[in-house]
Amino acid sequence: MTSAGRLDESLSVRDGRLFVEQCDAVELARRFGTPLYVISEDQLRRNARRLSAAFSASWAGPVQLLPSIKANNVLALRRILTAEGLGCDTFGLAELEAALGCGVPPALISVNGAGKSSALVERAVAEGCAVTLDAPRELELAASAADRTGRPARVRVRVRPDLSELGKLPSDFSPEGAAIVDVARRYKAGIPMNELLPMGARALNDARIDLTGVHAHLARHTTRLDAWATMMRAFGDTVGTLSAAWDGWQPTELDVGGGIPTGRDPTGTAIERVAAARGETPTFEQFAEVIGSSLAETIVRYGIDPRATTLQVEPGRACYADAGTHLSTVLNVKQETDPSPPLVFVELDTSEVFLLDVHLEHNRWQAHVANKMEAVATLKADLVGTSCGFDTIVPEASLPDVGPGDVVAFLDTGAYQEVCASNFNAMGRPATVLVSGADAQVVRRAETFADVFGRDLPPLPKTADREETQCKAVTNRA
Repeated sequence: MTSAGRLDESLSVRDGRLFVEQCDAVELARRFGTPLYVISEDQLRRNARRLSAAFSASWAGPVQLLPSIKANNVLALRRILTAEGLGCDTFGLAELEAALGCGVPPALISVNGAGKSSALVERAVAEGCAVTLDAPRELELAASAADRTGRPARVRVRVRPDLSELGKLPSDFSPEGAAIVDVARRYKAGIPMNELLPMGARALNDARIDLTGVHAHLARHTTRLDAWATMMRAFGDTVGTLSAAWDGWQPTELDVGGGIPTGRDPTGTAIERVAAARGETPTFEQFAEVIGSSLAETIVRYGIDPRATTLQVEPGRACYADAGTHLSTVLNVKQETDPSPPLVFVELDTSEVFLLDVHLEHNRWQAHVANKMEAVATLKADLVGTSCGFDTIVPEASLPDVGPGDVVAFLDTGAYQEVCASNFNAMGRPATVLVSGADAQVVRRAETFADVFGRDLPPLPKTADREETQCKAVTNRA
């Protein structure tokens, strides 16, 4: 699978086995059980620091990192980013409460998303968080919240930049090769310009509202730096248009969203077109330089000074993705020799529903047999999950000879996989373990049978032999 040595700063190969920091991945699987999400604290902190340094070097004014908690909402991991001085982008009341509960300073919290409730907006205003407005109705909610809380509402507006200069450049999310400009236009977020211009004028004339900035999330459509430069110029032009329309209004913060990938980024690589075109993924430093310079050069033309403007970035994917490894145990190997060509299925105790970006982002995960890292690949096999679905996690993977009890590690699974996991087939979602040097501890326990059915009314009776009573309970509920 690989030669001895290091895969990256947190993953290494020792005596033919995969290590996460100082912990043997096979022993982690044996100790905590599989399937299992594993996070390297060292890599998480390293990503946070590299991103902070990269953007600070690329922007003349202040910089704030607000990694989205939606990328990974395990609270122990959020507390680590809080300790590193990072803020947080949140969607909905639950994510806001999680961020506040993890000690994120309210001034470093962005409350984002469409369809906000009055309760969410009031909570955000009361705490002093920034509310990223996504519709004119939310301006009215913010003004009402200011009345009730007795403090001004700090708001930004989410915009829909014109990305037409990207031409027909396809999105890495699209198997059909749909253009980024078309995919972005069909995404619901952001206020259309015809609604935004009069709305902003109202906000600037309302003493209850403090309109501080502009937000755009341009997403992980491509790794091409020239495309990122084009998108940042489009965002800068939108900001300049608003400044001119609002009598020279000067934003004090510009939020460019997230979408920055880590080095082994698997996004879209199950799509042949994307895999064939993918070269080496640019570094954090290269992304930061292009984002910072392209945006600064554009807004200066509109009389906006970057030195007086805080640049905000939401690198949830970049913080979490390569800090995570998903471990699974081989249960069985099936080999079909007839008809030709032969097929081999390596059946695992995990599932595509625990690694959902197999479908959502068309990922092809990099997979290793953790206890046979130096073994020669002799086998082409589908790594398949345990659900009743199609459940092909990696098709035609190159593997050494494998059998029951071997441990398979899927790399770069720290962002979005845990939060998107479901209970299909009544499977309990896996635990998350945090590795810190030679230490490892569970920071989110695995779900039990009782957890999976815990919302059902009436609950299942507590008896040793449940078969008959379960059938009655199902009949009664139906």
